[in-house]
Amino acid sequence: MLPRHERRRIAEIEKGLSTQDPDFAHRFREAELPGRSRPKVRVVLGAVAVAIALLCMVLGEVAGFLLTGVLATLLLAGRDWRLLTA
Repeated sequence: MLPRHERRRIAEIEKGLSTQDPDFAHRFREAELPGRSRPKVRVVLGAVAVAIALLCMVLGEVAGFLLTGVLATLLLAGRDWRLLTA
């Protein structure tokens, strides 16, 4: 969380922007931030991995069960995990 003086300064900037260019401020507020839809994709992939892991367990495929179980754990538990490139 930002310190109080920084939050107050950001609020002042937002207010000034809304006063100077209300159309831009509205479009900026309504814009979808990048990465917002990714957690949904990650949850769907995690659920698919869980289903495959359960299927592998029923069929007796231990290696497949372990692999998809690890994949499901990474997808579902690591919501804020990001790859960093050099």
